[in-house]
Amino acid sequence: MRIREAAIAAAALVAVYGTRAAAQATRDRPTLVFTISGAYIDGGGIWSVADQPITDLSAGGSGLTDHFILSRSVKRTLGAAFSATYFKGKHLGITGEGMLLGLGYEDACGLRPPVMSALNQQRCNSLPELDRSAAAVALSAGIVYRIAPVEFISPFARAGVGLLINNQSPLLLVAEDAAGADFTIYDDPQKGTRLRPAFTLGVGTTIAVGRAYHLRWEIRDNILGIQRVTGPDADRGEVPPHKTAYKNLFSLIVGLDVILERRPGRRY
Repeated sequence: MRIREAAIAAAALVAVYGTRAAAQATRDRPTLVFTISGAYIDGGGIWSVADQPITDLSAGGSGLTDHFILSRSVKRTLGAAFSATYFKGKHLGITGEGMLLGLGYEDACGLRPPVMSALNQQRCNSLPELDRSAAAVALSAGIVYRIAPVEFISPFARAGVGLLINNQSPLLLVAEDAAGADFTIYDDPQKGTRLRPAFTLGVGTTIAVGRAYHLRWEIRDNILGIQRVTGPDADRGEVPPHKTAYKNLFSLIVGLDVILERRPGRRY
């Protein structure tokens, strides 16, 4: 009798232990998710100057003066992103991402009446026509929290911090006359690559299309540090008054997740 009771007790302990171990393995099984995405990135205004005096220099160091109304905006564009996210458990993960943002500029110009110089009119008219394309990349690291990760549809939220790497000055403003001669309105000595802070906040959901593949969509706020002109330049052709401000560029992101799951006794 005692042997039988001991055998039953041992079997019960093994069953309980096995159930707990299996549950723990299921609960804490690490996963690595690689995501490739395409994005539509919205634009918006960066800076505007309501009255910038410009002398046409038609008489050497002097000439006729007009008052320019200037503004610069970020173009709407398409982008792409690649990220890797590691989940030790079911819900909270750490992620790293590189996102191509574009960050080209569009300029607008008007002249306050009366217009004094035909040369200034040519220069003003050229500003919306000139190409200000750029290549900007945001590198970030952050956290992702997913809800119902084992369900067919799993909402998530993310937050990240990183750097914006941009190859075009948001301050430099160069116009042209009818002959194609450059005329610098605002200068910037830093014409090469610049680094600025970048932050991301996003919400979205994944949709399972297979055991190892999910479709993903996300609405994201890209909060980028961009230099902006804060007022007119007293001496045309110099560096204008400016400061770094944070611009919200909203984006819609659609991508594909490739999921690698670490099983007991096996690698990814």
